Amino acid sequence: MNTLILSHTPHEEAHAYKEELEKQAQEPILIESFIQEELKVEYAHEIRRRAMLCDAEQKFIIIAAHHFNAFAQNALLKILEEPPPQTHFILIAKNKHALLNTLLSRLICADRRTKTPIDPFGLDLRTCGVQDVCNYLQELDKTHLTPEEIKMRLYSLLRALQEIALPLPLDLLQSLDSAIHANTLYYRPSYNFLPLLLRVLQLRGVACF
Repeated sequence: MNTLILSHTPHEEAHAYKEELEKQAQEPILIESFIQEELKVEYAHEIRRRAMLCDAEQKFIIIAAHHFNAFAQNALLKILEEPPPQTHFILIAKNKHALLNTLLSRLICADRRTKTPIDPFGLDLRTCGVQDVCNYLQELDKTHLTPEEIKMRLYSLLRALQEIALPLPLDLLQSLDSAIHANTLYYRPSYNFLPLLLRVLQLRGVACF
C-alpha cells in the first residue's frame, strides 16, 4: 500500500519512519530513502529506476521533501499506480497541498502533525481603539516572531473575530487570506495586521482618522 505521511518536519520523519520499519520487520527488507529539499524530476527518474530493480526482499521507498516539483510528481504517477511486486512507496510532505490531486488519489494519508494550540489574540476586539491598535503593532514589530508564529497570530485574530460574533464580510476574509500568504514573503507583521485591524474598527463603527 502506498502511503502519504503529513509531518511538520519531513526529513526527520523520514529517518524516524525508517527506524520504525527496521524495528518492526520480522524478515529481511530493503529500504531506499530519497530525502530532498525539493523533489526534482531527475530524482523521480532515479526513484523509478531503483523501484524497477528486482529484489527478493520487500522494498520500501521513502520519499521526503519540503517541495515536490510538478514534473517530478507526474513522472511518479505510473509507478505509484502500478508498483512493482513487493514494493511500497511512502511519501512524506508538510501538507496535502504539496502534491497534485492525481498523485494524492494513489495514496493513503496518515497525519502525524501535532496540533499547535492557538493563543488568545493580544487585543480585545470588542473595546480596542486606534491607539490600542498602534501600540499593539509597535510591540508586534519589536517581538521578532517567526513566520509560523505570525501565522498563528493571524489564526488567533480570526478566532477572536468569531468569538465576538462580528459580521465577517468577504473583503475581510480575503484580506486575512492575503495576509497569511504575504507572511510567507517575510513582510513586517504590522504591514499584514494594520489593514485587518483598521477594518475591524470600521465594522465596529470606530472612527479611524
